[in-house]
Amino acid sequence: MNTRVLLVLAGSLWLVGCGSDGSSDSAQTPADVGAPDVFSYGTVTRFGSVYVNGGGFECDSAAVTLNGAPAHISDLRVGHVVSIIGTARNRRRTVEARAIGCRDEAVGPISGLDPERNSFVLLGRDVLFDELTVFENAGFAELANGNLVRVMGYERYGNRIQATHIDRVANAWTRGMLMKLKGELADHDPGLMRFRVGRQWCDYSRAMLELGGADLANGLFVEVQSTAPIADGDLILDQVEARDRDRHRDREKLCGSACSVHIEGFITDYDSPLQFVVDGITVTTTEATIFVNGSIDTLGLDTRLAVSGIYDDEGLLLAEKIVFRLPSMIRIEADVEAVDIGEAELTVLGIRIRTSDATFFHDASEADLVEFWLDDLAVGDRVLIRARLQGSEVLATRLEREEADDQVTLKAPVERIERPVLMLLGVAVAARDDTVYRAVDKSVLDGDAFFELVQAGTLVQAVGAYGGTTISADKLVIRECMNSCL
Repeated sequence: MNTRVLLVLAGSLWLVGCGSDGSSDSAQTPADVGAPDVFSYGTVTRFGSVYVNGGGFECDSAAVTLNGAPAHISDLRVGHVVSIIGTARNRRRTVEARAIGCRDEAVGPISGLDPERNSFVLLGRDVLFDELTVFENAGFAELANGNLVRVMGYERYGNRIQATHIDRVANAWTRGMLMKLKGELADHDPGLMRFRVGRQWCDYSRAMLELGGADLANGLFVEVQSTAPIADGDLILDQVEARDRDRHRDREKLCGSACSVHIEGFITDYDSPLQFVVDGITVTTTEATIFVNGSIDTLGLDTRLAVSGIYDDEGLLLAEKIVFRLPSMIRIEADVEAVDIGEAELTVLGIRIRTSDATFFHDASEADLVEFWLDDLAVGDRVLIRARLQGSEVLATRLEREEADDQVTLKAPVERIERPVLMLLGVAVAARDDTVYRAVDKSVLDGDAFFELVQAGTLVQAVGAYGGTTISADKLVIRECMNSCL
């Protein structure tokens, strides 16, 4: 494992490689340093150590499992959802991981691919992807119906999956390839030996049942597997395994009342702002709960957030801090102009961009580094950055190194308009006589119609050539950021 630069940021809680930088993207609080145990459930954002929920864990001696089988840290990827438990070593100001568990959500062939909604169907479950989803072996634009994919992500309301990592395993399923699905059993018919998981009907007449003493009945949480062709819409099962939800997440009996807990996910069950469920974990709030990027009124069904707190005597997660995950409306594709390791910043298109331990770092270039960070970047490297505004700062939520390209892309809210120039994040974007204009629905507009629709705050994407101060726009598109910011 490479030795990383030890960087102390203003307001930092741990050293980089061992903790949070104190930004609002992190749900972690100063109580972490004093806690004997730290538990985190969330998406891996980078390696060097393992960074989850804005905090880093040293993992040299950690026991790693992937889908319950022994694995190595090199088997994990940015975008994988993991459960990680560690011990805080206060004198060394580090957190040493003892165990890291990772499990996929589903494996199967894509159907119902909908590029407009950024979604597809996988064995009867809707899978959504967004600007932070990491794609392996195929970009989202290259996915096609019939591709066999492995999905990792979070549970969402309505039996949906929010994908954080999508790996195209094969262009098409062939006999003997594994298909896998998890969820609650429904519409059980013992006579026909069928049941439903989500919208997927399953035939278990040939399956091995591993129920651990449980009854095969509606409501049982199961993992089902098949290597046989789907017949008349039925998944012909090889195995049905009863699963405990927390065991399914590798978080059973890992964390007691003295443990500092950090989880990320979506609210899947909502009673009130005082009590709700995030991925099977019941969370309670109090008057002392700190809210970042929102307030108690922002809470609601299917809200994405990170929660930091401790378990109370009843086993409920008492929220000390809740951070709402905001969409990353800003998109920048261009060459690196400067890197400032000391400030954890880089400059692209003249824009200073700040990173944090919660920023996804992914190397999609030929170098394909797993342990990839700012110190691996050089001036002239091509990067794709997803970001959001935090006050006057541009905060990167994802930084990906790509192969070289002559065109640049900048998507951001319009600051001001001086036709034919738009100002986006301080960058002048100049329209030309041959610039192509498009509306939100991708229909072609003329220049007059485009500038009538655009005002300060409108989200616009510009594609063109950058001359050092100005982007000469080949294309200007009005965009929206609703369910996804792709």
